[in-house]
Amino acid sequence: MVTLLIGAAGAALAWAVHMPLGFLAGPALAVAAASMAGIKTDIAKPVRDIGFLLVGLTVGSMVTPDSLGAVTRWPIAFALLALLTLVTPYLGRWVLPRVLPFDRDEAFLSTAPGHLSLVIALADSLSLSITRPAILASLRLITLTLCVPFMARWAGIEVGAGLPDGRASADWGAILGQLIVAAALAPVLLRLKLPAPILIGAMIVGALAHLSELVVGNLPQMVSQMVLILMGSLIGTRFAGIRLAELRRNLLAGVIVVVLTVGLALIFALPAAWLSGLPLVDILVGFAPGGLETMVIVGAAMGADPSFVAAAHVARLIVLAVILTGFTARLARTGPIETDGQGPRRDAD
Repeated sequence: MVTLLIGAAGAALAWAVHMPLGFLAGPALAVAAASMAGIKTDIAKPVRDIGFLLVGLTVGSMVTPDSLGAVTRWPIAFALLALLTLVTPYLGRWVLPRVLPFDRDEAFLSTAPGHLSLVIALADSLSLSITRPAILASLRLITLTLCVPFMARWAGIEVGAGLPDGRASADWGAILGQLIVAAALAPVLLRLKLPAPILIGAMIVGALAHLSELVVGNLPQMVSQMVLILMGSLIGTRFAGIRLAELRRNLLAGVIVVVLTVGLALIFALPAAWLSGLPLVDILVGFAPGGLETMVIVGAAMGADPSFVAAAHVARLIVLAVILTGFTARLARTGPIETDGQGPRRDAD
């Protein structure tokens, strides 16, 4: 409750200053600041899962028949996305140690564009510091959450404080039915090793229900925006346990990682959009090195095709999992070099 109250205060302030996507970014900033100030912040897993279900239904309902017609053009974009995912950590492994006191293997994990839980587990298993990868991933995520909506607004895309409201509200019986089906589908997707199975399952159910016209309308607008506050607060909790001193020590590295990963995403997104014929905004959000849940929400607010954005981030995480496990398997055989140290090692969750 403390975390959500802080997030709600951040959302109110962001709304007051007309921040784009402020119901997501405002809580993220407020809860992150509170976390680093020493306040204990957390979102209980059942509450988080309900939030993922509701976000998935909302975003899934935005999938249109035109989205399905563009599926044949996805493979071209996905091929370039796979190459981008491969190039990014290896380039980071080469760049970071040349400008900062970074171990090369630590730099590789710190510039991996996603899969933080896997990165931390692998770093911990190899006795590498997990402090920097965790801090840099959190900085990258909150930077994208803040900057992408501002960039979209500057580019002329209308981005409000929350998700767009283009439909009447569905009746609660239809909403409850979708929630039950989505909750039943999530364990199946989990068995298939898909990332974010609750969110993806709800998106699939929401999309099918609306494309088949079994359900007409969306979640009530107030509910959708309250869920955004929950998701923003969840982003902010990633800074729990990180102190301002640690953040200051890694701020320059964070800037370099953001510039490197986002710059590479832009470089690959331009030819991907040209070759595939997909809208540039879809490609940019799909290639952005942010969290799957966050980028799906940001993309929906910007008018990007949510089906492509979700599929692109799932594909990137699958490719990244192969790259990371292959890299660490090689390290395990050759013996990792101990990091130059970032203070005492923190145990992985």
